[in-house]
Amino acid sequence: MNPLRAWNRFWFGPVSARPLGVFRIIFGILVLAHLAFISVELDYWYTDAGLLQGDQARVVAGPLRYSPLLWLQDPVSVRCVVGVVAAVAVAFVLGWRTRLMGVLLYLGVLSLYHRNISSNCGPDQLMTIVTFYMMLSPCGAALSLDARRVSQRRRTVAEPLIVPWAQRLLQLQLCLIYLSTAAFKCHGSAWLGGTAIHFILFNREVRQSNLEWLAGYPVVISVLTQAALLVEFSLAFLLWFRPTRKWIALVGVLFHAGIVPLVNVPLFGEQMTALYLVFLAPDELAALLGFFDPRRWFSRRGNELQALTARLDPACAFDGWRQLELAFETADPANRIGPAQ
Repeated sequence: MNPLRAWNRFWFGPVSARPLGVFRIIFGILVLAHLAFISVELDYWYTDAGLLQGDQARVVAGPLRYSPLLWLQDPVSVRCVVGVVAAVAVAFVLGWRTRLMGVLLYLGVLSLYHRNISSNCGPDQLMTIVTFYMMLSPCGAALSLDARRVSQRRRTVAEPLIVPWAQRLLQLQLCLIYLSTAAFKCHGSAWLGGTAIHFILFNREVRQSNLEWLAGYPVVISVLTQAALLVEFSLAFLLWFRPTRKWIALVGVLFHAGIVPLVNVPLFGEQMTALYLVFLAPDELAALLGFFDPRRWFSRRGNELQALTARLDPACAFDGWRQLELAFETADPANRIGPAQ
């Protein structure tokens, strides 16, 4: 295989828009949940009636972090800004004017992030980064009001295709987070020595639940610590390969679910596991959505259809999609995506 052609196909070869569309919906809901969380103590963290008053917020943010909330600091103005960001997030979930809403959502999340530098942490940073990539991506090409409008205008129900370079950036960002986190943990002796979780159990500032009783089982602590390192290294690589994708994704979901009772990092695991969706092929996404379809749980016909699908070769479901991609590639050179070969 020509490496340049493979590289070009990785970044610019057409793929299904549905995985990114599903992720857009879930991520938009997570943004709304984030806005709901910060609204509980909005005055304290985001207005001049709280921690930072006068020009203190601008001094803490520095000259390169712009936000209108550094000047509009009264509680009423801040509530109006948060309300506008929430309305944009709803439109983003629905896929109405998705390109414009993506830009506005990024600017809104970034404005909140720059106003609250003193307490920002991993979940806030991840959400800001992902909104930037979503702003660049064609995430409204499927499962959106925009896609419905285009389909009605063209009078076609064809599967939407997108150029995936922004989606690839999301994939790489997720894997770099896992890889860099695991590599950083290997610099010290706590994680490699199997004692890191012991210290987390007694960190009352960030812990979610009182699990100090686990310290009485050092073997369990060592196994959990080493397993966490192994899972993070594995997630950075095995999500890319179809045979291992569903299994390592399941392990990742269980891994982040296990972090919930240990550390109070709201919406971090939810964002990380939601990003697994952008790795899925169309048939994998259909199988996942079918698994969570309650109609199949209680419908005899749905169970029969699921059993019939299980007997089919999984590659067959993807074959028709593959033929569509090949047809797209072999079309008129003027319609190809990427440089002509």
